[in-house]
Amino acid sequence: MKDSVVRGRLLQLLYQRRTEGSIPLGHVEEAVPPPGSISRRDWLRAAAQLSEYGLIDWTPLEDKSGMGLLSGFAKINDFGVQVIEAGVAPPIRISIDESRRTAVAQTGQAPIAVSTPQQQMITDALEKVITAINQADVSEHEKNEAKSLLRKLLGSKAAAKVLGPGAQSLVAKYITG
Repeated sequence: MKDSVVRGRLLQLLYQRRTEGSIPLGHVEEAVPPPGSISRRDWLRAAAQLSEYGLIDWTPLEDKSGMGLLSGFAKINDFGVQVIEAGVAPPIRISIDESRRTAVAQTGQAPIAVSTPQQQMITDALEKVITAINQADVSEHEKNEAKSLLRKLLGSKAAAKVLGPGAQSLVAKYITG
């Protein structure tokens, strides 16, 4: 099974169970097992990737067995909810199975976080940088190199925290599109 599908399944599970708080995963008692066709290793790798890209909060547990077993608690965060509910572009490929998508009630739904004025200012400035790169009188290779560095920056946890949804919208609009 593709990594993007495993990430999508895990993110959807955490979304569906978001009212329960942190969910145990891995080699811990009462851990949520991966769905039948997904190995525990792939399930935990997906948790690590979703955490790395700021879509879930992951609290690892110390392995006392000495065997290097990964365990911890995962919880979807606001950015992960935005990806599920509002279709915000994630910084890593995630395949959402529409047949498993939970219907989101439009009434009474918590509002999606909007960018602060400071976040919008930074996003606008980065948009100008991207435009300048695209218009620069340099080779395509050099433009692609610069875009690759921007993609890495915009996909980082720091950018996700500083820019909020602006980071992913820039990647979707200019870098990957």
